Amino acid sequence: MPIVFVHGVAVRDEDAGLARASKAIGEVPWPAIEAKLREHVAPAISDDPGGVPVMRIYWGDLGAHFAFGGRSLVSRPLDPSAAAEEALAVAADAALEPRRVRGLRGAATSLRRPFEDFVPVFLGDVMTYISTRGTAQAPGPIIERVLAGLDTAAFAAESRGEPLVVLTHSMGGQIVYDLVTHFLPRMPEHRGVRIDYWCAAASQVGLFEELGLFLESAPGRGPEPTAYPPSEHLGGWWNVWDHADLLSFRAEGVVDGVDDSAFFAAGSLATDHYRYLANAGFYRALAGRVENWLARSTEE
Repeated sequence: MPIVFVHGVAVRDEDAGLARASKAIGEVPWPAIEAKLREHVAPAISDDPGGVPVMRIYWGDLGAHFAFGGRSLVSRPLDPSAAAEEALAVAADAALEPRRVRGLRGAATSLRRPFEDFVPVFLGDVMTYISTRGTAQAPGPIIERVLAGLDTAAFAAESRGEPLVVLTHSMGGQIVYDLVTHFLPRMPEHRGVRIDYWCAAASQVGLFEELGLFLESAPGRGPEPTAYPPSEHLGGWWNVWDHADLLSFRAEGVVDGVDDSAFFAAGSLATDHYRYLANAGFYRALAGRVENWLARSTEE
């Protein structure tokens, strides 16, 4: 049974600066996630846990990019190559300012810089995905990347005679929801892809559906929940969120039939968006849900 992980926004393997900024708010590196999936989930789904393919579908390089080198970010110099000259000019101007104003401006810049190291990329990835995801007739690059990875995983699942389990984090959940509701049902060339069990950790699927941001979001939706994704492409689905994670949202009452529950990640407001992925208890809970789902599916 292959296990696939689809990451969220602001993940850049090739950007050391962004990686440092992400680490400060608790991002969990892929090797740590892979190890926990293999330790806790693989034994629950296969008699050969060492042979279970555990893979990540990486799409960060297709996310947001600053066309002008980040010139719109106020805490950064307009021209990085002239940073020293700009600092001297600022210092000269500051000499004419009252000391209190200089102090407030410096404090504001120092507070703003950590946020500008991360938040614009975070929001940019969301907007980039929405604006470039395309449709089933012309899928965008992120969708094509994830589809290709799921094709590979589905082939491995068929070869091993085992189901396919997918774990997503944050924005990865919205990508998979678009796939199982819009792209897969309309792209027969990917008919072999069926996610037997999906865990959407820290996702915004419920929020996106309430706001009508998915390709299949129906006009005039509500008050009745949206229908569960087609069974041809999705089996079980656990949507898990944390009260302290301000970027996670319920799906219960928004999408019919979803297994929706909270998980206390024991982090902080600054780190709880990632703490699921560092918590062994989360993976044990996922393994238990997968086992239960497979047992029920066998009985039916």
